[in-house]
Amino acid sequence: MMGGALFLGQVAVLPGAASTFRLPKEAVVLAALCLAAGIAGAGALRRGTLVVPRGGLLAVLLALPLLQAVSMLWSASPRRALESSLLTLIWVVGILWLSTLGPISRRRLVLFAAFGATVSATVMMMQAGGLELLALSGRFADGRLRLTGLTGNPADLAMAAVLLLPLLLTWGEESKWKWLYRALAAVLALAALMTQTLTALVALAALILVWIIKQRSRKLILATLGVGAAVVVIALAAGLGSRLQLGVERVRAGNWYELLSARGDGWSAAAEMIRDRPLTGVGAENFTQLYYPSRLAWLSRHGGTGSRGELASHFEWAHCDPLQQEAELGALGLLWMAALAVAVFRTRSRAGPVLPLAAAALTPFLLLHYPTHLAVGLVPIALVLAHLLASQEADRPAAEWPGRGLLAILLVVLALVGAGWQLRRTALNLWMGGLEQRLLISQAADPELRPRMAASVEAQILPRIDHLPGAAPTLWRTVGRARLLRNEPRGAEAAFRTAAAGWAHEDADFYLGLSLAAQGRRSEALAVLGRVCRTNPALLQLIPEPDLRRSVQDMVEVYR
Repeated sequence: MMGGALFLGQVAVLPGAASTFRLPKEAVVLAALCLAAGIAGAGALRRGTLVVPRGGLLAVLLALPLLQAVSMLWSASPRRALESSLLTLIWVVGILWLSTLGPISRRRLVLFAAFGATVSATVMMMQAGGLELLALSGRFADGRLRLTGLTGNPADLAMAAVLLLPLLLTWGEESKWKWLYRALAAVLALAALMTQTLTALVALAALILVWIIKQRSRKLILATLGVGAAVVVIALAAGLGSRLQLGVERVRAGNWYELLSARGDGWSAAAEMIRDRPLTGVGAENFTQLYYPSRLAWLSRHGGTGSRGELASHFEWAHCDPLQQEAELGALGLLWMAALAVAVFRTRSRAGPVLPLAAAALTPFLLLHYPTHLAVGLVPIALVLAHLLASQEADRPAAEWPGRGLLAILLVVLALVGAGWQLRRTALNLWMGGLEQRLLISQAADPELRPRMAASVEAQILPRIDHLPGAAPTLWRTVGRARLLRNEPRGAEAAFRTAAAGWAHEDADFYLGLSLAAQGRRSEALAVLGRVCRTNPALLQLIPEPDLRRSVQDMVEVYR
């Protein structure tokens, strides 16, 4: 069950979903973790054979969901904090269960995940060769972002590939199928390079350096260098060279913003949150809730405007997990990260060579991406942590625990509830994605059909919106856009104001400005549009009225 889930966690794509690549993978892995850990744990409890590792690392891991749950007391969105706490708890319980498996079982799980990443990498490489296998790639821009394997966008695919390499390289040496582990490692390294992701280049370089230092076999070092050179040559021929050249030109021009792919937007918002609430933080998973007002506050204090060159303006994550952790949990988040580092470091003598390799591969992604927020990053992290936990001393066996039967029943019930929750999240995501698709189709429809199609979207949402408080702000934004298509700007204004009250979001502000302009309230529209376009001037091209667009552009230029 778990092996199939890890495979699907790399390749599962639901085209109708609002988050095509990300949530479906997380839901698949978490549902399987709930069921596998619950059923296996209940069976071991009843037999009295369950043995739980103990030590500082487990205590630190269990402390994180507790801190996240406590942060709901001061969060802008307590629901987000609580949900984050429960999701983290499932991952921690899953890590604990994985640590009770034998080394051979964990190696098999690594192979399942690696096979999935290899399938995804193969799809991406065939796309690079001009064969369009994935219609979803059309959602992304031309060029590098069209290289979309089943794992996700190029950076997600590169992260999945690189983070699996430490496990393949070290655990493969202990297997009778060394050639299989090495072949998978070579394919994944090539895929990571072909994504042209600069973070992956840094991670691969660090990983190879540590690997070579750790090896004492001259033949193995030469073989590694030879395979690595061949992989680099192939990647350069596939377009990596032009990406590197562009990066060098940006460094020479001092254009660090574009070199870092606009990550400064997320970092500046996180810095503003830390400045505002350094001790408590803004609450678990509340970075996305407060990103827009925090980014605006940072621009107001420092002057200037944003520089993003794409229409997508919202940062769900900070693109730096330690920074986001500090922004969300404050000083306690910093203490927790320090405690985790100490606990992991103390396992080094028993962990073997996987720990330094995993640290070398993970660190660049932690600083420049968000591996702890994606299933394709969390799966290898969970396997490494389970390996570290398994190296610790074990607690007393479950045969000595009182009430084992009741505990076993409770475990199964909780497992079913957790798996059902993940299925419900996926169903909701598919429904919302379907609404978004219908709205896009409505925008492209004939003028006489457009109002009716938009009305059908609104009619599906309104009866359910009160029962979906977590999704309500997003759904109100969809309702507002549907009303704009029906030429009902006053109703659209009400929808966008309701959405913004629940979640201050760029889309709510932008379309609120368009609703005000459609009512002839130009000065109010200018104030709102000038504010949101300051964070992302690329939004100017979405303003349909030329005069209004020029006026907003003049306002944005003043901020510069």
